Amino acid sequence: MASGWFDRLHPLTKFTWALSLALITYGAANTPITLILLVLALLTPLTVAQPRALYGALWAIFLPIGISLFIIQGLLFPGNASGSLTFYGVTIYTEALSNAGVLLARIMTLGSGLLCVILTTTPSRLTQALAERGMPRSIEYILLMALQIIPDMRARAAAILEAQQSRGLVIKSLVSRVRALLPLIGPLVVGALVDIEERAMALELRAFASTSLPTRMAVIVDSRAQQIARTALLLCAVLIIGLRIAGRLPS
Repeated sequence: MASGWFDRLHPLTKFTWALSLALITYGAANTPITLILLVLALLTPLTVAQPRALYGALWAIFLPIGISLFIIQGLLFPGNASGSLTFYGVTIYTEALSNAGVLLARIMTLGSGLLCVILTTTPSRLTQALAERGMPRSIEYILLMALQIIPDMRARAAAILEAQQSRGLVIKSLVSRVRALLPLIGPLVVGALVDIEERAMALELRAFASTSLPTRMAVIVDSRAQQIARTALLLCAVLIIGLRIAGRLPS
């Protein structure tokens, strides 16, 4: 499968990029900086292998969030009543809408960076990169399981549902969907428990408790340029936050 420029970056470089976006956006609390970072975050999907899918996910996530923010801020939290617009008896306060726009920009900047990392980096690759930096193997396993639990449960639930439908289960209405939950929960929980036992046996066979370093089948290449870029991103975030704390960066 073809990969984009962002896909080929080291997992820690991607994570540092998303972390720097979040730190600068919320630490600086500066509207022009937030808008610049938002543009950079929204341009990042263009460097991945499947930008259309990523933009589709961003649209599906942030559209309802944006609508709810503008409704709540514009109608329920008026702020300065001097600036307002009235449509068909409904008063919308412009200052509150401006605040909602800034808040939405910050959320989109944070979410876009994280979504780019999540959708272009497999959990095993991310945990391996962290383990190569000295993270304990127990923490690596816990983090990997936490990242994989939702996809694994969804796949298992889909398989159980398909098996039940092949045996005559009919799902047409909301009521039938609710009724289908009960026969779905039992096999789902039992399957999860069996999977935990199988994972524990596999870990014992692979000498998980051994203190020696494991041999990796795949090596994640980390270039000197990416190491410098990660350091520069973090230093830039610290510098901007320091300027904000010192009062030299307006809001």
